[in-house]
Amino acid sequence: MPLMSSIRKNLATMFAVLAFLFILMIVFEWGMDLSGRSGGFAGGDPDAIGEVNGQTISYKQFSELVRRAAESQKSQTGQDPDEETERMIRSQVWNQMVEDILVQDEIKRLGITVTDQEIRDVVQGPNPPEFLTSQFRDSTGTFRRDAYLQAMMNPQNKDAWLQVEEIIREQQKRSKLQSLLLASVGVAESDVLRRFMDRTAAMDVEYVLFDFNRLVPDTAVTVTDDDLEAAYRSNPEDFKTRVTRRLKYVSFNLQATAMDTAQVLEELGRLREQAVGGTEFTELAGTYSERPQSDAFFKRGELGRVKEKAIAGARKGDIVGPVADVDGMHLIKLLDERQGTQEFVNAAHILIRPLPGPDSVKALAKARDLARQARGGADFAKLARENSEDGSAAEGGELGYTGRGGWVKPFEDAAFGARPGQIVGPIRSQFGWHVIKVLGRDKREVQISIISMQVKASARTVEDAFRNADDFAYLADKEGFEKAAEIGGYVVQETPEFTKDGFIPGIGANDMVASFAFKSDMDDLSRAITLSNAVGVFKVSGVREEGVRPMEEVLPQVRSIAYREKRLARTKAMAEAFVQGLQGSTDIIAAAQMDRNLFAARTGPFKPTDMPSGVGRDPRFIGMALALPIGSVSSPVEGQRGHFVMKVVSRSQVDTAAYAVERASLQSQLLQEKQNRFLSEWQRSLRENATIEDNRDRFYR
Repeated sequence: MPLMSSIRKNLATMFAVLAFLFILMIVFEWGMDLSGRSGGFAGGDPDAIGEVNGQTISYKQFSELVRRAAESQKSQTGQDPDEETERMIRSQVWNQMVEDILVQDEIKRLGITVTDQEIRDVVQGPNPPEFLTSQFRDSTGTFRRDAYLQAMMNPQNKDAWLQVEEIIREQQKRSKLQSLLLASVGVAESDVLRRFMDRTAAMDVEYVLFDFNRLVPDTAVTVTDDDLEAAYRSNPEDFKTRVTRRLKYVSFNLQATAMDTAQVLEELGRLREQAVGGTEFTELAGTYSERPQSDAFFKRGELGRVKEKAIAGARKGDIVGPVADVDGMHLIKLLDERQGTQEFVNAAHILIRPLPGPDSVKALAKARDLARQARGGADFAKLARENSEDGSAAEGGELGYTGRGGWVKPFEDAAFGARPGQIVGPIRSQFGWHVIKVLGRDKREVQISIISMQVKASARTVEDAFRNADDFAYLADKEGFEKAAEIGGYVVQETPEFTKDGFIPGIGANDMVASFAFKSDMDDLSRAITLSNAVGVFKVSGVREEGVRPMEEVLPQVRSIAYREKRLARTKAMAEAFVQGLQGSTDIIAAAQMDRNLFAARTGPFKPTDMPSGVGRDPRFIGMALALPIGSVSSPVEGQRGHFVMKVVSRSQVDTAAYAVERASLQSQLLQEKQNRFLSEWQRSLRENATIEDNRDRFYR
């Protein structure tokens, strides 16, 4: 049957509804036996690229998944993945393989199984998986259940259905695992009500702030060694450290050289000669261009300014280029042209920004003088380069072709109302004063064929960079990292401390570098590792294990905490005395006016998610505003700057009708958030407690 044949031939397409890397894992499961059910996993390629909890990942298995991922990437973009994309693919595949092994371990540990009957219930039930039903929909989108059932019963499709059932089995195992993990995750009614109130409650609060910065300067308190010790021991979370590393490194440029550019130009020149000599240009483009072709007609402004300028004077059949643009080198053939219905204007301008105050007239005077010079025949582009206060100054003020709606209204009206060559202005917009020159008006649309080639580092350039990096690594091993850099004239850079799963400052997200850093000891040297547009050789220059930092390391922070606690104790005592002095009165603002060092104010209406006027984002203030009975005076409330004495003037009541309407939605939202946090933490915990050996740097540079 054709439909089932399509399933057998296009499994990757069939599973496109799933997350990309999860598809790879599933395919790998039944194709290469990742979990070792048949013993093939550990007994394959003897070259281990890694190990997870004793299970080996071979280079052969890993590279096959990377190859499939790269092919999928190419099918989506029409281009071969560049070096940076390949590195990202390897990273994603590695992380997915590690995660899959850890999940499989948990499934086995918890004894989770899926019976054949459960598989039949899924496949034959009223709602089969979408990746299956999508293959049996007619032109109207209707699921053809009769064709689906016939395909299941056809003996010729036995092997394909076994593969499908295996995929569903793995999905069901993971579904059971997730259900088991999330069984204890729930949402309390109070959490739902708080979320509703955060969005809808409005409060108005009077308060008096006992600000320790105004009332208790540092000189007013004394901090002893015992106070420092107490502050250090009572705030361990403030001084806790995660496992971190610091690296020194030398980098070697991987960017394209002038020779690489010349090679691309030479190749495009050769292709141009072939096209001029009679070879069909579109065939050459289909073979050599790194970007897919388009049959569309391009309006003004759609090709980009550089390409548009290059073909401005070309006519049907002309070949233009090579043209250097930000996205590479291009050879362009104009296949056809026509007059469209939308008009575009090409304009250049000189922008003079207004000055504040009385000097604003000087800006207008300058703009008028420049307009006078331009109308008198002065070089407009030169005037723009020397005077315009806009990013287009470097381009002589030229903005390129733009259609209606592309510029601010005053500028657009002036430009579209002028003829080519006319100087207009000064025109005032929100950005300043514009002197405008209209360079052209056109409705032209073009159809082109284009051969595009990126200027990339050649194999020789890459090889030279790695050779230099390898030579440096060898010398660093013999002479020391810093000495080798000095001999070679290289700059040594150093990262700040970074965590295992974090971004590496100066390097970016690079799990090969992170893997080296966290499996190595102090002063260990790396091989050459590929970075973004560079190759790096690294040395571990700092190692910090998890724990609490010694007090001497964090003494300034401890001292700050100790001083703050002493000052807070003083403001609390002041606030308590203030409350006692009220003697039953609730007019706290009037009482505070007796002391000019106190700050008393009324917030005005605000919601829990707002920052109350004069208070800012202070969770304890918000919490008391929600809980304090209306009209009563609070006891001292510790805030970020001292202590508050508060009185809630008004607070909206819970709209029970609106809450009833929104309750289910809010509960679902909160539950999803809690479940996502739980699963994320569970996955992080699995990884942290696993034994993972990452040897990718032995196989990839």
